[in-house]
Amino acid sequence: MFFVNKYEYQLDDRKRIPIPPPYRGAFESGGYLSMANDPCIQLHTPESFAATAAIIERIPAETEEGDDARRAFFGSAGIVQKDSQGRITLGPEFLAYAGLTKDVVVVGVGDKMEIWDRATYAARQPETQVKRRRATARQQAIQGEA
Repeated sequence: MFFVNKYEYQLDDRKRIPIPPPYRGAFESGGYLSMANDPCIQLHTPESFAATAAIIERIPAETEEGDDARRAFFGSAGIVQKDSQGRITLGPEFLAYAGLTKDVVVVGVGDKMEIWDRATYAARQPETQVKRRRATARQQAIQGEA
């Protein structure tokens, strides 16, 4: 399954947001939150969390980078369970990291979803489009060389 599209929501007073209805079934057994490299929160299925964890664990543990990567990823991750209405609660550390206050956007990014402050996400879109075109052209050039 690929997570696609954008869904605009507002945090309620208890700091909950809905999982987009088409994807609630993917979280029947729960999910994981992690802090992304960008100022947003990643919402993982158990499978996407395991895939990302496998990348982190391939960094040699005996190195400073390996230790730091494990601390940053696993130490800031959290387990979430959706409630009967398909909502998840975001803890204060996640809200602060992503700068979430009220208006949010949940964005499908393939194997996971991201939760952004709506204004931050919108402000980054022109630059994001340029980077996407550049990365796509680079991949096409690499595939053309093969």
